Amino acid sequence: MKRRTRLLKQTSIESLTLSIEVFNRPSPTARTQGVLLNLQHSFEMLFKAVIWEDRGSIEPKGGGNSHSLRTCLGILRGMGQLSEDEAIVAATIAGHRDSVQHQGAAVTEERLYLDAASGLRLFDDLLHRSFDERLADHPDFSSRMLPVTAKPPQEMYLLTDGDVQQIRGLLGSKRHRHAEALALLRTLVVSEQAAEDPLREPTPPTDGQLQRVARRLQKAKDWTKVLPGLARLSLEQDEGATYSLRIVKSKDAAPVRVVRPGEDGAEDAVSILKVAETEHWCYYLKDLASQAGVTSYEAQALAFLLGLKDDPESYRVFEMGKQLHGRYSGRALRLIREAKAAGRIEEAKAALREHRRVQRQEKNAAKVTAAA
Repeated sequence: MKRRTRLLKQTSIESLTLSIEVFNRPSPTARTQGVLLNLQHSFEMLFKAVIWEDRGSIEPKGGGNSHSLRTCLGILRGMGQLSEDEAIVAATIAGHRDSVQHQGAAVTEERLYLDAASGLRLFDDLLHRSFDERLADHPDFSSRMLPVTAKPPQEMYLLTDGDVQQIRGLLGSKRHRHAEALALLRTLVVSEQAAEDPLREPTPPTDGQLQRVARRLQKAKDWTKVLPGLARLSLEQDEGATYSLRIVKSKDAAPVRVVRPGEDGAEDAVSILKVAETEHWCYYLKDLASQAGVTSYEAQALAFLLGLKDDPESYRVFEMGKQLHGRYSGRALRLIREAKAAGRIEEAKAALREHRRVQRQEKNAAKVTAAA
């Protein structure tokens, strides 16, 4: 297991190194594609290294292709290895890579730098959190130059505001500049999707949807009403840190309103999302028991002792067809493993037996009352 983890981790560092080299090179040829492709790949491999170290598998149950980056994001969030802000950074980079490679989106120099710098910070933090290592511990990276730019962004609001003004200017010019405007707008829409919910699989916006968003931006005096998710993000700089730039969600900003299909305004929504929640809530009780190395009864007892069914981050009920299915998250698995390691299985079994005894007594008492 250790060898597989080491190989995945080394691949991730090599891809990250190449991404920074491409960013810093003077040639503009395929620069954006080269940075984002390798940066996204570096995160996918690092995420898989963390998951493999914990589970010994990076494939879905039943085999097949290994987990996608989005699936890995959900697993790591469930494991408690990524914060929401960190998930937004990774999802934004993945979204930018997909939209550039498959839809011809355009990314400004400032936003490409933001991807590279915040991605480097996240990579270093996760590497340290999961493996107690730093990038500087690796010879291939210890002397690597950081992403270099003449115009580092100072604030997320000003960066997005500049992008919006550029898009408005292109839309207001001759018709042949509209394609250029929509290519830039596509990047903002993808960023908006990641800011709203980094764990949901995005549906790339169609040209018609981009046109509608463009018209709204031209009419609206305040772009934050059109792109509320981006409006909630800000930049933080940690003085003295080797990799200092991080993206965070402002706690004071107004929440994003979710518009469901069929509701008023759904056709103008900036983010078109496809829900894949079962990738996050991926365990039935028997799966939880198998992964934690306990029996189904012990898993049930530990879940009761820990109150997992009352924890919205650990348990959720899904309606599939006409049946209800209770599923647990990676957080639930982690809590059960910790309780097992702490020697609480017998305590859990005793608590569950007592709970069932009380339930039987109450049921019998209810029958006697009904008969009387």
